[in-house]
Amino acid sequence: MTMNRLSTILWLAVLALLLTVSPLWPQTSLAVIQDIRPEEIKSAGFSLSSEQDLDITAVGAHRRDRHSLVSTAWILNADTRAIVWELTDANSRWLSRKLREYGDSVRLPAGNYEVFFATYMRDYYDRSWSFGKFFFGLKDDDYYDDVYDEFRIEVTGNGRSLSASRLREIREQVKERAVLDLTISHPDEYREQGFELTAPMDLIVYCIGEARDDGVFDYGWIMNATSRERVWSFEYRDSEHAGGSSKNRMVRETITLPAGKYVAYYVSDDSHTPDKWNSMPPFDPDFYGLTLFAADPDRRNRVKPYDYEDMPAANVIIDFSRMRDDAYVSKGFTLKKDMDLRIYALGEGVGRDMYDYGWIVDARDHRRVWEMQFRDTEHAGGNHKNRLYDEVQRFDKGDYIAYYVTDGSHSYADWNASPPFDQEKWGMTIVAVDDDFEADDVAEYSPDEDRSILVRLNQVRDWETRKERFSLNRDSKVRIYAVGEGSEGRMYDYGWIESLSKNQIVWEMTYRKTEHAGGADKNRMFNGTILLPAGDYMVYFESDDSHSFRDWNASPPRDPGGWGITLYRVDD
Repeated sequence: MTMNRLSTILWLAVLALLLTVSPLWPQTSLAVIQDIRPEEIKSAGFSLSSEQDLDITAVGAHRRDRHSLVSTAWILNADTRAIVWELTDANSRWLSRKLREYGDSVRLPAGNYEVFFATYMRDYYDRSWSFGKFFFGLKDDDYYDDVYDEFRIEVTGNGRSLSASRLREIREQVKERAVLDLTISHPDEYREQGFELTAPMDLIVYCIGEARDDGVFDYGWIMNATSRERVWSFEYRDSEHAGGSSKNRMVRETITLPAGKYVAYYVSDDSHTPDKWNSMPPFDPDFYGLTLFAADPDRRNRVKPYDYEDMPAANVIIDFSRMRDDAYVSKGFTLKKDMDLRIYALGEGVGRDMYDYGWIVDARDHRRVWEMQFRDTEHAGGNHKNRLYDEVQRFDKGDYIAYYVTDGSHSYADWNASPPFDQEKWGMTIVAVDDDFEADDVAEYSPDEDRSILVRLNQVRDWETRKERFSLNRDSKVRIYAVGEGSEGRMYDYGWIESLSKNQIVWEMTYRKTEHAGGADKNRMFNGTILLPAGDYMVYFESDDSHSFRDWNASPPRDPGGWGITLYRVDD
């Protein structure tokens, strides 16, 4: 073999080696993130004009004891919002007792990308203690103070870097393609938007929120504005991990809706939102909330926004909103025809018991026609004891009285836990929903003007003896509604009726005649009809020194304002 031929072979071998080690064009730094501080998230962007392999190097902190990340990084496709790479996919090695070095390569198609780096010491709900915390009061971020300057990530390849302003433009362009955007930035947000579909349509629902298996805290839902049926809702069991903290959850799915009017909602509680995460943020923090896209962009014009009015003022019959502690309100109303009424009630409940709640009775016989019971409510946002009832009920023509009561804590403007998403409506609102509803279809009902009421001695307090005279000009059926206190066969707050002409008791509220009135076992109720001959009568109600209206020493009855006795004339 000649020297020239040998030289040529060696040169070709060297060239082949160089081509396998280095790209044809030198790679440049596309995105660098460094100078990270505790509880901080930073991002940088880059754009690729062709598909290629990128190199990624990073340095972050890692807990040896729990094998969990103190810092993390990921890459997001800025146009599709899909995760294309995350730090846990990379090979790594220990640099020191606290630091770990990562190296990886990823092949990405042409497009725009966003790189993130976040440092959060622990999940907000991780209550474990370390030796340093217990003896020296050290926080996790104190322990890592000497290594923050080492945190960084760099992406190299053949492309160009994107400025922060350009990344914002790309995000806004994605949101402009959406048919509805309810993304949020702050805690205690409540957003809603009505939209109309002029034809059946497939919609892509993209929702990121906060949820655990014991409840949802930042979430959205879609409701049919006509039937008030929920057609989609964010639920923990139907969601997947959204990156970062385990409580970050995400739904990306396609739903089909018929033509009609809808309203979308999104609510957040008092913590863990883009303006201040309390643990590792999700992978797409700028789309925290609810976004809807047309599955077929060419059909986007089938969606039209409209101003949804949740409770038209002209249709509101009862407004018990912004209820404070120790409140008790009631109001009567008369329906002049059968009617559908929407009952929107927010209150406090735990387990099977309600503490702030409403109910409606038939004014003629005090029969309870609706009650806010825990089993019929749903989570109202914030603390799990915030409960919501939002349904349409059919009511017959007649007279009704609506009530709402609160206990001594957790009410409007004085919450002792996270408030509900719709704080202003704490209480009960009743709205007519019939399309042909007119204001004259409803009138105010006042017990004082009800001629069927013979006697009303209610809201009785401690140490009271109240009485009132009435007369019957003919033999009559009389309904007695009495609420009092009794236990072990004896009554302590109770009523009776005396015939003045015969000077004798003709009816008495005994323990055996009563039934449980709700709340404490000693709350007793009589609600029945007796026949009284024509004549003059005196009605009494007497209370002892404890457990009476607005001064309960145990759980109050379901109808605290009815504590006392009321008599109604029953028409044949």
